[in-house]
Amino acid sequence: MKIQSSIGSIETTAGTSGVVRKEDRKAPATAQGGGRDAGTVRIDPRASLLASAEASLGGVPEIDTARVDEIKRAIAEGRFEVDSRRVAERLMGSVRDLILTRSN
Repeated sequence: MKIQSSIGSIETTAGTSGVVRKEDRKAPATAQGGGRDAGTVRIDPRASLLASAEASLGGVPEIDTARVDEIKRAIAEGRFEVDSRRVAERLMGSVRDLILTRSN
């Protein structure tokens, strides 16, 4: 599978957790065996960190149903308050992170 983006091309193979950037790959070896990296695959060390993080988060539920129920009760009882300053600060933080991630 190939993914084209403004930050470069990325190729992944289904069923793997490694990502190889096009610019990081060596030129393919010739059919006569030239090139010492022929037949080798290099996986970014961050891929193993990602795989271990995914494994450890596998048992964590995606939705905290107890928290959702508490918020529903608070809304129904009229005691749910939105702190607009806190929402704005977190939104700005998310935008800042997105900008910094895209500029790297």
